[in-house]
Amino acid sequence: MLAPQFVPSVLTSSVPVILQFPTEASRPVRSLRHMTTQLLNEAAHVIPNQQLLINVVSKRVRQLGLGHRPLVETTPRMSLTDIALTEIIAGKLTYESLESSSDGA
Repeated sequence: MLAPQFVPSVLTSSVPVILQFPTEASRPVRSLRHMTTQLLNEAAHVIPNQQLLINVVSKRVRQLGLGHRPLVETTPRMSLTDIALTEIIAGKLTYESLESSSDGA
C-alpha cells in the first residue's frame, strides 16, 4: 500500500489535468539514417563494388535475423543493417568471388 505522501496531487484532485509532452523528439530519426549512411560509405571503401556490397549485407542481415550472433559489439539502437555494415568495416566479414575459379564451370 502506498503512503499518502507518495501519491501525486494530480491523482487525488477531481479537476481534469492535461498532460503535456515534448513536441520534438530529443533524437530525430534523421540521425539514425545519417549513421547508416556513414557506415555505408565506410563499408564501400572495403567492398567498392556496390552490387557486391548490397549482396553481402543482405545475406548477413538474413543470417542475423535468423538468430546468428553479431561478430562485433552492438548497441540496442543498431539495426541489423548497421550491424552487418559494422562487421564489414571491422574486417569480420569477407566474400569470395566465384569468377576467379580456375575450373571453368
